Formats: sequence, structure tokens, C-alpha cells
Amino acid sequence: MKKVASACALLVAVLASQGCLQDPVSAPGGGDMQILLHVTGGFAGADYTVLLDGKARSFVGVRCVSLCDFDDGETLQSLTEDQVMYVWNLFSDANIHALDGEDFGVQCCDQFYFALDYRDGEGRSRVRGSSEVLPAELKTALATVQGLASGILPIIVDFDTDPSQWPGDAFHIQEASIHGHTLQIRLSYGGGCRTHDVKVISWGGWMESDPVQNRLFLSHEDFDDPCDAWITKDYTFDLIPLKIAYEGSYGVGQPGATTLILLLEDPMLASPLGARSLEYVF
Repeated sequence: MKKVASACALLVAVLASQGCLQDPVSAPGGGDMQILLHVTGGFAGADYTVLLDGKARSFVGVRCVSLCDFDDGETLQSLTEDQVMYVWNLFSDANIHALDGEDFGVQCCDQFYFALDYRDGEGRSRVRGSSEVLPAELKTALATVQGLASGILPIIVDFDTDPSQWPGDAFHIQEASIHGHTLQIRLSYGGGCRTHDVKVISWGGWMESDPVQNRLFLSHEDFDDPCDAWITKDYTFDLIPLKIAYEGSYGVGQPGATTLILLLEDPMLASPLGARSLEYVF
């Protein structure tokens, strides 16, 4: 735990205004959640520490030693309340507080090893273990946090929203495809001086066809980027929140037997729907 403790001290020095895993003071919920995760191991020898702060709705790279691409103390992601709640629910479903103090050990040197310090309004829990020996639901929750470090944001499911309520700076979708439970988009836009914020939102509810359809749109905030370089960047989004929403409405089917048609709105696409049709099979 020495490396985790030193990383926490570093975060205090770099981001003193946020603190490091402060004690929760309000009711249980995603807004009270703080996750300090130290990841080591893997084939390439990872060693980095990240912090998810539910109150600030930020994901911070605390310390990067190897197999990571951020500066110490850098904010890697800004999250919405829905995304924070999604992560909180994953740890709640994993019954995280019942695992406090568990050390599941190391199975093999080529696996990731996690040292987790987790807090929310219900208390604090510390858990260790390599990826293949952790309980399945905890492994899923940790993989989601690890994915955030790689730039994989959960899709936002908000059936009552409207695209006009979100940032709508110009963009061009070069490619869009689904691989497993991820939506991969190659996006181009003007800029080059500021970090842009891109999110994918599921809205409008289910379209009762066979198979069922759902509409998606991209939110793009360029923060008034004054530069005009043509930037092309790959983005990856976690589709599991949409799968959970679908199963809440239609029930859980056999693995691989459900097809959901995702209509990704594309303002540059000359078609009656103005959307790219993508198949999500789970």
C-alpha cells in the first residue's frame, strides 16, 4: 500500500482543493463516491494510480509510472451525474463493503493487480487482488474504472433529454462501428488548442420494431477552441449502460441472442433518417 499512499499524498499536493479520499458526509449515492485505484502488472508492466471523485464528477490521473499516458494530477475525464451513478451502481452491485479487507491474491504475473480504496456514503472499503481471482461483479466494476483511464466513457442513457440541451459544436463522423460492448467512433473537428469533450447519449426511448431500435446522438463541446487545425481522433464508448436499460424493459435474454439497432445521428449523412444504423448484439 505504500505506493497507493504516496500517490494519494501526491494528489493532495497537486490538487489540494479536492483532497484525497475525504470522508463522506452525506447520504449514500454516486455523489459521495471516491475511488482511488492503483493498477500494476499485465504483460507490459502497468503501474499507475487514478482517482474518481464523484462529487467533483472528475476522473484524475494521480500518478503515471508505466503503461499510461497522462501527467501526474491531470484530469482525464469529466463525467456526468448519470455516468457517476452508473459506476456507483456497479460497485454497489458488487457488494463492495462486504469485501472490505479482502486480499484475493495473485494468480499469475501477466494479470493486472488492483489495490482499491473505495468510499461512499455507506463507508470505506479496501480490496486487493489480481484480475482473474476477483469476484465477477467487482472485476466488472474495476474494469470500468480501468477503462476510464484508457478513455472509454460509459454511454449516457437519458430517454427524456433532447439534443438541443447538449453542446452541439460541429464535427464529422469518419467511421462508427460496434465491437462487443463498445461503440468506436472516429471523429474529426476543428481545433487543436483545447481538450474537447465528446459524449454519446441514448435518448427518446425504445422504438418498438423488430429488432428494437434506439436513437443516439453525439454531444461535442469545443470550449471555444480558437485554433482551426483539422483534428481526427478515435473515441470508444461503453454500451453496457444501454444493455442494462434494455434488460430492465424487456428482460434478460440468452447471451448473444438480442439485437438492438442503434441509430447514431450524423448531421453530415445524406439519408432520410440522418443516422447511421449499427447492430448491437448481446
